[in-house]
Amino acid sequence: MRPELARGLLIPGLMLMLMLPVQSLAQSAAQNPVQTGRQTGAMAPDPAAVAAQPLTVLRQRAAAGQATAQYDLGLRLQRGTGVLLNFTEASQWFARAAAQGHPAAQSRLGQAYHSGLGVRRDPDQALYWMQQAARSEAPEPLFDLARLLEQRATGAEDGAEGGAEDLLRAAQLYERAAAQGHVDAAVSLGVLYQNGTGVTQDLARARQLYEGPAAAGHARALNNLGLIYVRGDGLAQDYGRAAQLFQAAADQGLAVALNNLGTLYENGFGVALDEALAQQLYRQAADLGRSAGGRAITAWHAGGLFDARLRPPDTSAAGLQALENGARAGDPVAQFLLGWVLLNAVSQAEDGVDQASINQASMDRARSQQVLALMQASAHAGIPAAMGNLALFYVEGRQLPQDYVLAYMWLLLASSAGQPEAADLAASLASMMTSAQVLDAQKRAQELVQVLVAGN
Repeated sequence: MRPELARGLLIPGLMLMLMLPVQSLAQSAAQNPVQTGRQTGAMAPDPAAVAAQPLTVLRQRAAAGQATAQYDLGLRLQRGTGVLLNFTEASQWFARAAAQGHPAAQSRLGQAYHSGLGVRRDPDQALYWMQQAARSEAPEPLFDLARLLEQRATGAEDGAEGGAEDLLRAAQLYERAAAQGHVDAAVSLGVLYQNGTGVTQDLARARQLYEGPAAAGHARALNNLGLIYVRGDGLAQDYGRAAQLFQAAADQGLAVALNNLGTLYENGFGVALDEALAQQLYRQAADLGRSAGGRAITAWHAGGLFDARLRPPDTSAAGLQALENGARAGDPVAQFLLGWVLLNAVSQAEDGVDQASINQASMDRARSQQVLALMQASAHAGIPAAMGNLALFYVEGRQLPQDYVLAYMWLLLASSAGQPEAADLAASLASMMTSAQVLDAQKRAQELVQVLVAGN
């Protein structure tokens, strides 16, 4: 295995690094905003400040034509901040703000046209609106447009026709964004210089672009700088230094860095030969890259999702009896807690864990049907963690037909109700769904909320 370069694009055959690809921004930013050390200035309002605005007031201001309010409302709808995710309505508000010249709204609208989430996919409109946003010279839209152009040039953008001209322009845009302190733009520009893509290869320039972000702990920069030391590109080859850099990036959960570090341990380059550790690192990297189904299985075997706001259940005989009594009486919290206890017992039994300390009846795998019934009742009563666990049943197809749309629907509801793990699972699941499926799930979530509210 050879060490790999950490890129900022999602291209078939390459590994996805810390950066989100352009086509997934609208899809996952709402659920799992990625902190990448960007310097965005006024282009990225403080999420807490946006969320703090009363929704009714925000809607009134947006309806009155205030571009900033229209953008902020679109952002809340796209992120699911205090409301259910709704890409269609979010795009409508972005469009109204974009028409008034709001750069951030123009960029978001371009991303929506690129992904097809909330509007019909239109690469020409995507490029148009992202170019309009970049005219502001703010670093974030410059960076977003550069990524789009790089994807067009490398063929990562389906149906797009790009080439050397797009790559050169992407490099220029990265340069302008990096000059304003946009860290990810600097790293992406470094990749172009390291590979000689769109620009004349300049390893010294690439190293210079990586060193600042790497010193600040930027994972992609750490990995890519490590690769320069592995190859001895423009400096003395130093496996020991490369191992340190890969380790620092791996500690942040960068899958490619875990693979690269594993390569060094497998071959004894710069570190003591340790094939067992190498295999462990490879497995960790694979785990990070697993599908939503794989993550759901992990969550299942970890005992499901739990709401940290609840007190852990008493699993003594008396405690379990009290939970059973409460569940039979229709107490949704008791239903969830009993279901969670049984889910833990089922998952541990599947893993072959010694169950001597757990009630034998709870160990039976057939109890998963009972867990499902308890989670369904609790989820419909509004318990966030129960909603998330019900989604796991749909993702895995346990006791229910596998259904990503319904799984995503329940994850949206769980996330909007404050279950943090649900956002991560939703973001992962969305990458395996079509735009139509994501929008269908959002519509179903809206409809179910109306039913639940009416029922209460």
